[in-house]
Amino acid sequence: MRVVFCGSGAFATPSLRAVLAAGHEVVRIITQPPRPAGRGGHLKPTPVFQTAAELGLQAVECPDINDPQAVADLVAARADVLCVADFGQFIRKAARRSVAMGAFNLHGSLLPELRGAAPVNWAILRGYNKTGVTTFYLVDRMDAGAIYLQAETDISPAETAEELRNRLAEIGAGLVCRTLDLLAEGGAFPREQDESAATLAPQLKKTDGRIDWDTDAVTVRNLIHGTWPWPGGQAVFQRRDGKAVPVTFARASVAQGQACGRGGEVDQEGCIATGRGRLAVVEIQPSGKRLMSWRDFVNGYRVTEGDSFVSLGA
Repeated sequence: MRVVFCGSGAFATPSLRAVLAAGHEVVRIITQPPRPAGRGGHLKPTPVFQTAAELGLQAVECPDINDPQAVADLVAARADVLCVADFGQFIRKAARRSVAMGAFNLHGSLLPELRGAAPVNWAILRGYNKTGVTTFYLVDRMDAGAIYLQAETDISPAETAEELRNRLAEIGAGLVCRTLDLLAEGGAFPREQDESAATLAPQLKKTDGRIDWDTDAVTVRNLIHGTWPWPGGQAVFQRRDGKAVPVTFARASVAQGQACGRGGEVDQEGCIATGRGRLAVVEIQPSGKRLMSWRDFVNGYRVTEGDSFVSLGA
């Protein structure tokens, strides 16, 4: 198959590698332009651009794939299909029709559930036990095209969104290659999505990471894992002597036993009370500091029974 690969983020890089390894002819790699990153604001190329460079290939940094010149370049490439993953641009009809078989996309959920920019995060935030990946035919509506293939996987209670996204990217790479094989063989028969079952997974906001300690321990753990690494589970550590430190939680587990004290209060075993149940913190990051273990945080900030974590805005 002659493939134009459109991708930008890290979720797309395993698919690019897999498509090349499978022997398909990638006639063009298209990615987003570099963006400012880090404190210095230096321009940083996308993970797909960097992966292409590692493989000795050139990626085209395209600000708008729907621009008439960009579409003309696609037509000139004489590709069979547009393969899209974590691209970051809406691909309109003219660009999709520039190739013989149209465009298909890899999405990080079991569509029609979790349509949108952050399906991996919301799968954890909403307490799903399972999720997966989907390849589907691109149309003018977001994530609404007919489905080619899906692959399902369990979500571990210990898994962060970052870890789940990396795992789904690898599963998705295999699904992308299987989809290309079906298209090449003429055996791809996509099925329409059930619109009545559609749910949304919008882009995360900073405020989505704010912890409400009056909710139950499972909900708090899911918020922490579902928002890591950004925006992370946010609270303020409030020591009884008045010292206050903003913190971001990275990993936690639901502890056995009943909570003692009000939500957010640290008990004698070093667990944090919630509205129902208690939380055992695994990793935490004080503002402006490195990510550290709970033990290091307890020792460094002299955490004792009766200290508490306060919800932002409380």
